[in-house]
Amino acid sequence: MSDARATARQHTAQLLKMLRGYGPTPTPEPAATESKPAVIEPVVATIAEAPSAYAHLREAAPFPPQSVSPAPVPQPRERSRAKSAPTFMLTVGEGLRSQSSGVLGKMVARVDDLNRLRQIFRAYLPPHLHDHAVLIRMDQEGWEVHADSASWATRLRYALPNIRPMLSEHLGLDLPKPRIRVRPVIAPPQQPRRARLTLTQDNADLLEATARNLADARLGAALLRLAANVRPAAEAGEEEKSSRG
Repeated sequence: MSDARATARQHTAQLLKMLRGYGPTPTPEPAATESKPAVIEPVVATIAEAPSAYAHLREAAPFPPQSVSPAPVPQPRERSRAKSAPTFMLTVGEGLRSQSSGVLGKMVARVDDLNRLRQIFRAYLPPHLHDHAVLIRMDQEGWEVHADSASWATRLRYALPNIRPMLSEHLGLDLPKPRIRVRPVIAPPQQPRRARLTLTQDNADLLEATARNLADARLGAALLRLAANVRPAAEAGEEEKSSRG
């Protein structure tokens, strides 16, 4: 009986505590979890690796290190201060001389040869004959010289035989006897002198009358001076006419 009473007391004490809030806390009920749809994960298909088209190289011994020469350092270019040689254009004579095979080239060569012979001839000719003799030809077949007058031709006839041996030795050929011809130098035509313009006496009187009627004193004085210069020429002309008459 005592055990039953003790048990009843314990139950009563627990009920009182529960009523007063001192009892054991009730265990919370688990919250209802929402059911989520099952997600089906895709199955990734494994792709088989294709065999490589080349074979792997076998592990070999490393190559010996190669000596790499350093690249040359570019140096700045030095500007040459010397100017480029100027280009010269050929003259007409130089262009003709370059065409030695053509007709013009042969003519230019003959002219050059004649000029060379004239220089040699002038070197042996007496100085007082330089301006009065012109060499036309000098070779083994002929020696011709032109003089500007008969008197100078006579002097050449005496001078050329004296220089003939020296010229033959210098040129290395036997010169024939010289042939001298008279070719007078034709002087260039002189320009006709323009006649001096002179005013007549009537023009002088007209200038004086105009000068007196001008309001400009300077212009009138200039016209009077011009008329005064004309009068002596007109008077001289009249005197010459009277003397002829």
